[in-house]
Amino acid sequence: MQEMGIKAKDLEPIIGSKGHVSAILSGKREITLKMAQKLKDYFKIPADVFLHSA
Repeated sequence: MQEMGIKAKDLEPIIGSKGHVSAILSGKREITLKMAQKLKDYFKIPADVFLHSA
């Protein structure tokens, strides 16, 4: 994100709240499918990049 000049607050409209962004970036919360789809559109990369596979 830093290389792209993106800050955590830039993700709030996509992910939903400052708390959710913080929890995701710290690894305490996983990205949902809905969030991954929004992030895909924002970053212009496949949604599966954001999803953990077990």
